[in-house]
Amino acid sequence: MLRAFVKLACLLLFLGFLSSCGDVNEVIKAQPKELSEINRTLKNWRDGYQSEDVVMYMSAFWEEGFLYSSDMGTDADTTDDVIFEDIRTERDAAIRVFARFQDIEIELSEPPEIELNEERTQATVRNHYRIQGFVADGESLEGGYQGWFAEGDNVFTFELRDGEWRITEWHDEAFSTEEIRAANNLL
Repeated sequence: MLRAFVKLACLLLFLGFLSSCGDVNEVIKAQPKELSEINRTLKNWRDGYQSEDVVMYMSAFWEEGFLYSSDMGTDADTTDDVIFEDIRTERDAAIRVFARFQDIEIELSEPPEIELNEERTQATVRNHYRIQGFVADGESLEGGYQGWFAEGDNVFTFELRDGEWRITEWHDEAFSTEEIRAANNLL
């Protein structure tokens, strides 16, 4: 009787094992080449900024036709908007931030929303970001703060030139303090 029970238990375990072997996650189709390359450029943009590597960061942009704009979290107030039409201004701004902050962290929503034009030579890329930076030990910002935090939405225009995807336009739709609180349930 015990022998029959052991054989039955082993058979049930074996059948359970076989039935679980078929549980495989669905294979996700590989991204089209354009999307993969755009994502790689976006990763270089983020990693270059986080690691304070100005060469890597700037490699994400095309110099010709560059535009950066930010509403600084005040949608209705255009008096504080920031606009750079010269890539050198963006480079200089990045260098100033890298010199001031010892630790910069960027979190991006993934995957980004990517819309290619019909010719597949331009793409609009949208993602949500959170960024924070911290000053060096012993330093502080105005008000005694040790760092800063910003959040919002990026809208990038990527262009394909000479077989390479890079950013030509970057519109930073920054959140106001109230929008950040609401987005993070801090009201």
